[in-house]
Order: sequence, then structure tokens, then C-alpha cells
Amino acid sequence: MRSIAKYIAVGALVTPLVIGAAGMASADDGPAYNKSQNSANSSGGMTSSTVSGFTPDGKAYFKTTTKQAGPTGATGNTTGSHS
Repeated sequence: MRSIAKYIAVGALVTPLVIGAAGMASADDGPAYNKSQNSANSSGGMTSSTVSGFTPDGKAYFKTTTKQAGPTGATGNTTGSHS
């Protein structure tokens, strides 16, 4: 039963990030950078993403997000900036 809860937690963390990265990639017209990493095993899972670039009106942005879930709980961290 605990392993099912872990897979549900990992899926809940990974799905919004994948959908958000796809939306961000399609909305940008300027230079951009996107890197994502996802992993899961019997102990839990993690996802991290870094995106940066320029909006169509020339404003710069940067965002890095890390989320992880394991046997003792879940945590997340986001840092971002824009001009």
C-alpha cells in the first residue's frame, strides 16, 4: 500500500511540471533554455526543471524548480526572477 502512495505522490509532482514546461516552451518567441530531469524508484521520486529566456516583448525570465517525495514525506523548492 505504501508503494502505491509513493507512485501517486510522484505522479502528482511530475504531471504539473511536464504540462507547465510544454506550455512555457510553446509561448516563447525569443531565445530560451529548458532542462528537465525526472526519476523514480522504490524509495520515491524527484523532478527538477530550469527554464530561462526572453518573452516576445524582450523581458528576461528565469525559474528553477525541484520537487521530491520519499518514504518520510515530500518537499518542493522554486526560485525565479524576471525583468
